[in-house]
Amino acid sequence: MKKITRSVLCLAVLAALAGCNDDDTIINTDSGYAPVATQGKTLTNTADIIVKSQNEVDEVTITIGATSDLHGRIFGYDYALDAVDSDAGLTRISTLLETAKANNPNMILIDIGDTVQGNSAQLFNDDPTHPVVSTLNSLDYDLWVPGNHEFNFERSFIDRNLNHFNGAVVSNNIKWEENDANYIRAFQVFEVDGAKVAIVGVSPSNIPNWEASAPSHFAGLKFDEELASTRTAVDELIAKHNPDVIIGAFHLGRSAEGGSGVYKIAAEMADKFDVIIAGHEHATYIESIKKAVAGEDIAATDISIEGGDTAEDKTVSGTYNEANRAESVKIIEPGKWGWALAKAEIKLKKNTDGKWEMVDTTLSNITSKNIAESQTTSAQFQYVHEMSLADAQEVLGLVGGDFTPGTGADEAVHEDYNQEAGRLYSTIHTAKVMDTPLMDFINETQLRKSAAVVSAASLFSDSSNLVDGQEYAKKDSTNLYKYDNTLIGINMTGANLKRYMEWSYTYFNTYKDGDLTVSFAKGAKAYMYDQFGGKIDFVVDLAGESLTMDENNGVTNEGNRIEIIEIDGKPFDAAATYKVALNSYRWGSNIKKFGWATAEDVYYDSVNEPVYAIRDMLTEYVADNKGVNASDFTKPNWEIKQYQDNGAITLLRTDGGAGEALWNRLISKEICVNIDPDNPKYPGILDAVNVNDVNSYSVNPTKDYAGCVTE
Repeated sequence: MKKITRSVLCLAVLAALAGCNDDDTIINTDSGYAPVATQGKTLTNTADIIVKSQNEVDEVTITIGATSDLHGRIFGYDYALDAVDSDAGLTRISTLLETAKANNPNMILIDIGDTVQGNSAQLFNDDPTHPVVSTLNSLDYDLWVPGNHEFNFERSFIDRNLNHFNGAVVSNNIKWEENDANYIRAFQVFEVDGAKVAIVGVSPSNIPNWEASAPSHFAGLKFDEELASTRTAVDELIAKHNPDVIIGAFHLGRSAEGGSGVYKIAAEMADKFDVIIAGHEHATYIESIKKAVAGEDIAATDISIEGGDTAEDKTVSGTYNEANRAESVKIIEPGKWGWALAKAEIKLKKNTDGKWEMVDTTLSNITSKNIAESQTTSAQFQYVHEMSLADAQEVLGLVGGDFTPGTGADEAVHEDYNQEAGRLYSTIHTAKVMDTPLMDFINETQLRKSAAVVSAASLFSDSSNLVDGQEYAKKDSTNLYKYDNTLIGINMTGANLKRYMEWSYTYFNTYKDGDLTVSFAKGAKAYMYDQFGGKIDFVVDLAGESLTMDENNGVTNEGNRIEIIEIDGKPFDAAATYKVALNSYRWGSNIKKFGWATAEDVYYDSVNEPVYAIRDMLTEYVADNKGVNASDFTKPNWEIKQYQDNGAITLLRTDGGAGEALWNRLISKEICVNIDPDNPKYPGILDAVNVNDVNSYSVNPTKDYAGCVTE
């Protein structure tokens, strides 16, 4: 028993907030709940039912507003690029909320995670309250669901931020290992004019794999499988509160990655949920999912107007009412960084028995593109912008030499990323198809730190490049290596290293006769393509078969795209063991998960080092050396066979005939590559430009950047 104030007691009782005061009261804190993050107890910092309004009405519209994947963006500014981002930032969301809340004063406002990491937000990790959390508080957010990136740091970081958030914090599948108690609430119930709406949260069960190199980030916690945990939470919710509306707030992609995705949960539980608002995928969509029928595939229907993801097309979706609400559920995601405020409008009406029945739901994404930033929010957090900008612009030294051939990163037009267009113009970043100092800078840094023989790293950003004579600022490290990954060194068998390399090169489509360029496998993600540096020599043949795996991560085809010639000056030996450096995400999400190495194989972990993030290792090198020179990182050790001097692509580009003519049209911006319209987060090139296939490219009528960009 402990003496605490009555105000804490008010948080623990059901909806009885009226009349609470601050006189001392004795309550039992040996229960399974606590008002702050406490080992083995459920963080319960809100009342069981939060009353938004108490009007006597027979009809009500409940409005839910949501953001997701803000990744530190209080302001619409990308500090890695040192540029304004015209459709991002809580300052723009703040402006949208002024209108939204004026029209819907009882709006329930939620954020669905990946909120306090990214875009220089780590500069404020030691603040008592992170400024992004303070911004959520200033905008009166009602609820927050932790995403996976909330767990990128010590667990004390997320504990502190959840404690300091003024609203409810919910996720049904994060549990204490010691007693299976919920870490935070599984759900939160709100009351709007007598109607009860419940929000059920869920976080990715794959977090322990993503953070496998730093178990202190989720110390004492486990993450249950999403579907089973959500079923249990909803059953408990209905038994306790019997809500009139159930909303899902899921930090999950539509497809599964180490668990159940939004599609599966929506299909299995369409009769329970009325709307699911999602995050994590950085996608924009408004869809409807039918209730699962045994033996049938999940049916997802785009219900946005002309596929624009901003407004629901009621002629497609129809009316969602009491008669059919058990047959389907609508899902929506508002994109990343504050691209939109997702809105769900849920209309209810009392029947003759006085019970609420569903009349209809309508979804929309209110975009922030070119919306003025709120002067109030901007002024309140101006210090964040000024500190982030000053840190990003801090000059560390000079760049010597060009880090990609031809100065510009694009392999055809030799121009760098264009901020307005948002991607490379023509084909692909040269550093993805050719061994360049740009990638060797990362790999050599990892080798030096880990004492490995082989290093693996990804080129995360198409805007990455270093050009002779430029000033190297801290933002350049962030742009080149935008994630907070740490560095892992593992002992790996040659056989599994070969599998790892084959797996990485599944990023590319198979080469076909007549191809002038390369293309990506549909849905491929840039951060899943690693390049390998160090004391390893190999050739990649994109005409070869790619590695394939089954749903249990078993290899079904070993692939034959990679020929390893030698490692550490000796012929490659599949039975030998090699020291391999890779980032913490790749280690937990793939290599360990696939069984290609175990925890016992880890010999180095930078989490124990003063400079533990790979990005900061790059910064440290430039600061120590007053710059970085391409000549120090010109260490070619691999080629793509089709790009060799006598390779098929190289010869076709210089054949003096149809191949060279088409290549020159690409160089002169007369034609455009085909970009995947269904993959906005990773807008991959669907087709290699092929001299035998006029459908593998399109004519560019304007010859400018915008003319080739698929939005």
